[in-house]
Amino acid sequence: MAPQPGHAPRPAPPGYAPPPGHAPVRPSPAGEFLGRAMRGDWAGSSKAAAWPTGLILALAVALAIPSYGQGDEVVVGWSDRLRIALAMLLQAFGGGFELRAEGPGSPYGSGSDGSGGSDAFGAGYGTAGQAGATLSLVPLTVTVLWVGALLLAARAARKQGGGMEAAVRISALVTGAILVLGLFAQPDIAGVSVSSSPLLAALGALVLSLLVTGGVLQQGAAAQWLAQRPAAHAVVRATGTAVRALGAVIALCALIGFVAYANVDGVDGTAMLLTLPVLPNIGLAVLGVSWGAPVEYDVRGEFGWFGSGTEHGGFGLSELGDAVNGWAVTGAVLTGVVCALYAGVSAARRSADRREQAIAGGLFLVLYLLLTGFSGVSAELSGDVAGVGGQGMAEIAPSVPDALLFGLLWVGGAVLVAPHLLRLVGRPAGTTAPAPAWAPGTQPQPPAWNPPPRTPPTTVPTATHQPTPYLPYDPRTVHLGPAAAATATTARRRSVVVWSVTLVAAVVLGGGVTAGVLFLKNDRSDGRRPPSAAAEDDRPAASGSGDSAPPEAGPAPSPTTSPTASVSTPPAVRTVPDGYRMVSDSAGFSFAVPVQWDRESEKNHQITYAGSTGRAELKVGVIRNAPYTSYENFQNLERTADANQKNYRRLQLGANTFQGLQGAIWEYTYEDKQSGETIHAIDQSYIADDGTEYAIYTTERHRYWSDARQIFDTALSTWMLNDID
Repeated sequence: MAPQPGHAPRPAPPGYAPPPGHAPVRPSPAGEFLGRAMRGDWAGSSKAAAWPTGLILALAVALAIPSYGQGDEVVVGWSDRLRIALAMLLQAFGGGFELRAEGPGSPYGSGSDGSGGSDAFGAGYGTAGQAGATLSLVPLTVTVLWVGALLLAARAARKQGGGMEAAVRISALVTGAILVLGLFAQPDIAGVSVSSSPLLAALGALVLSLLVTGGVLQQGAAAQWLAQRPAAHAVVRATGTAVRALGAVIALCALIGFVAYANVDGVDGTAMLLTLPVLPNIGLAVLGVSWGAPVEYDVRGEFGWFGSGTEHGGFGLSELGDAVNGWAVTGAVLTGVVCALYAGVSAARRSADRREQAIAGGLFLVLYLLLTGFSGVSAELSGDVAGVGGQGMAEIAPSVPDALLFGLLWVGGAVLVAPHLLRLVGRPAGTTAPAPAWAPGTQPQPPAWNPPPRTPPTTVPTATHQPTPYLPYDPRTVHLGPAAAATATTARRRSVVVWSVTLVAAVVLGGGVTAGVLFLKNDRSDGRRPPSAAAEDDRPAASGSGDSAPPEAGPAPSPTTSPTASVSTPPAVRTVPDGYRMVSDSAGFSFAVPVQWDRESEKNHQITYAGSTGRAELKVGVIRNAPYTSYENFQNLERTADANQKNYRRLQLGANTFQGLQGAIWEYTYEDKQSGETIHAIDQSYIADDGTEYAIYTTERHRYWSDARQIFDTALSTWMLNDID
């Protein structure tokens, strides 16, 4: 029992010693720290954590108010829109946004039994088990606002005497709030479920909150530590300079991008609202284009809204001139010059010397590249989700390698030119750099003045001498006499022309190098072979001939890991076996199917042939002007299958030749989620001479695979293209 106030503790009896193993154990420093944090002011920490949490909720409510064109028949109500908005906003901390639509019946799409679902393996569409869509986007506006709210909360806690223990409490509360919001932001709407990756979002929020609150609440201790380490202090000052300059530059470019987007025809208020969370992303894209780094897009697959997408491209200064006019290019280049000079001037004015100025410029470039890497958007689509059908991936992001190249050019040139530019306007570099921080009680004091000893007066007249007041010494200050000042002024006036020519030359050099690099890149890109020609030249040879025996029912065969596979070239004369008949499809192909089978449906560029009973079916996908090779398409589809299908197992996947043309074959098994049976599937795809991809695909329960494989082999051996368009 602890002694009561005013009472001395009872002394231990003589000769008493604590029994072995019961000596008091002092907690570790980490344990003591956590103990102080847990026993601290949780009420005050809760008030601080309410700032960033309330911001996220307010933004979600604002985004959930519009109905987004649903009209009178509102399918997604306000509460569901609120949860979707939260899922989108939580990507600011590393969360995800994923849609999943479970398909009944066959996990690979609509079967002959009318089970429905989405498929299109082989047509570029489809999923493995369920349709899905994934969006990867970091709304940097939300990240910046959330960090700002956290800064205000941490400063309020610092005024109340909070230390690192308060930072731990605030971070724990903020992380818990983000985790709860992430779990809430997972609605299920009309069979489509939304996932927000709450654990990843909470982890990102924990790291950010610890860094921000810890930095603010430990500012005093950090200042004392930095006062004794000039090099570290210079790096911290340079980091602050880089952050301020980059923030101003991104804000300017974001404003330009927002105004340009607002003037695009067809953009309404809802579209403008949706751009607000990604304004810094837009600003980074505008800055990159202004410096010569294009925004690249990469689309692979088939999308219901856009058809067959372009495989790869970019939007830079040359495309801007083609889309608008030459004045737009001039304005973009001037924007790049202003941004680069602002970064250089900021580094020159706020740095104590050239070394710190170079550090600030380097950190500016590093932060710019880091944010550029996070500013893109990518999406993957598998099947039909919420009325949007397709299969493939799309990515739009600034080119980081080009941003590095042109960033080095512009930022490096600005850092070199800025000090001379400041001299031209009479504001030398480094004059506004903060004075060194001194630890309490260590600031240098002026030396004590001892009066000289008295001497008897003499008759020699002496000039009246006034003592010069003591001034602290500043190594960056140059004291000039009247003559020297006049000489410096004259020299500065004479150098105006020289430095003006230097500045113009630097801008012309930077613009010339940028234009030269862009010209070379465009020249190389114009000289590339089209994808179809490249595929024809690089077509792999068949690794063998002859059909392999179809696998019997039983355990699945061992996976084939060879990058190539072969399907025998069918004979010139198509032989139709007994029990089969030839069908000529309006999509431009003919092949043999069982006599009981008919054309069932055509959906999403995919034609289905099946019988009236059973599960087996043949699907033929037709993709005009396919922007990929069949092997690339299968590789993309397999990633979705492996991630989403239960017990997915590859049997073979490789490039091959089919009827002398480049193709690929993919065979695999998976477990049906409803029945638990093993399903066997195989898909042969190839690119015809006109660029159209044809894919012949079949699926059946593994115990009946022998018959299904015979149907598949017969379809391949009798396959031919018609002249029907």
